[in-house]
Amino acid sequence: MSTGEPEGVPGDPGREGRRSDPDPFEQVVASWKAEGTVPHWPGGPADGAAAAPPPAPEIDPRLDPEEHYVPPEPPPLPRVGAAVGVGLVLVVLGIVLVAAPRWIGMSSVYGLPLGLVAIAGGLTWLLMRLWQPADEDADPYDDEGTV
Repeated sequence: MSTGEPEGVPGDPGREGRRSDPDPFEQVVASWKAEGTVPHWPGGPADGAAAAPPPAPEIDPRLDPEEHYVPPEPPPLPRVGAAVGVGLVLVVLGIVLVAAPRWIGMSSVYGLPLGLVAIAGGLTWLLMRLWQPADEDADPYDDEGTV
C-alpha cells in the first residue's frame, strides 16, 4: 500500500536509510561478482588482500646533504642615507603630530594641519628621490639595444 511518501522518509522505519534507485556502479560490480569474473588492477592486491607498503628508502632524502639545496646568504641590506632619513623623520613627525600633538607640546588645532603637511612633505621627499633625470648628452635614437 502506497502512502504517497517518497522512500527513505524518516517516518517509515522499514524504508529508512534506503534509496529508491540502486547505484549503477554497484549494479555492474554485482553482475561481475555473479559471473565470477571480477577484473583486478594489474599489480594490485587480489581479492581484497591488503597491499604491502612500499619499501623504505635506504637514505632519507631530507637528510642527504648531496640532495639538499642550500641557498646562498642574501646580500646585506643597504644603509639608509641622509636623504632617506630626512624623509622618514618627516613622515614619523607628521604621524605624531596627527595622532598625539600633546607629546610635542602643541595643541591639536595646529597639530593636524602641520602633521598632514609633514607627512605629505616626507612622502614627496622620498618619491622625488626615485625620479632620475635624463642624460642631456644621450642619443635620442639609441634604444640601448645589444646585438
